[in-house]
Amino acid sequence: MGLILATFIIGYGISAFWLTPGSLFSKDHSLPRVIEQPEPRARQQLTELGFRPRVEGERPSEAYPAGTVIWQDPAPGTILRPNSVVQLVVSTGPALVAVPDVIGLSVPVASKILAAAGVRVGSVDSSPAGQEPGVVLATRPAAGVGRPRGAAVALIVSRGTEDTTP
Repeated sequence: MGLILATFIIGYGISAFWLTPGSLFSKDHSLPRVIEQPEPRARQQLTELGFRPRVEGERPSEAYPAGTVIWQDPAPGTILRPNSVVQLVVSTGPALVAVPDVIGLSVPVASKILAAAGVRVGSVDSSPAGQEPGVVLATRPAAGVGRPRGAAVALIVSRGTEDTTP
């Protein structure tokens, strides 16, 4: 029984060496998956394994918060030599939506335009300024300012002026 076991172990060792000769004696490492990790933790993990992490850029991502690794090259599982460079791309968070210019439009039309742009109507305040009631006089924040998708935009709407001519 011992002879059979010894033969099996020796055979297995020879087969393993024959199929993967470098991996038994090499310091090469399999690249871990660092996607979805915060950038500092990903850098630390790669550095501890002997790799050189390098941030190659930042991109907006709806799926990952700012500061999270969203792409790496080479791919996870790749066998690399120590001191190899691993490129990372980090999320800047969701892309901002520019508030559209809806000044001078009626509230229903302005609401549709804001919804199409990816933001929603928040509070609606009125102002005595303006001649025609129900017209947007201003937005908060102002047109062109970036807001997260789905954020509220406040409208300042005219109440119209009262005609006081005798």
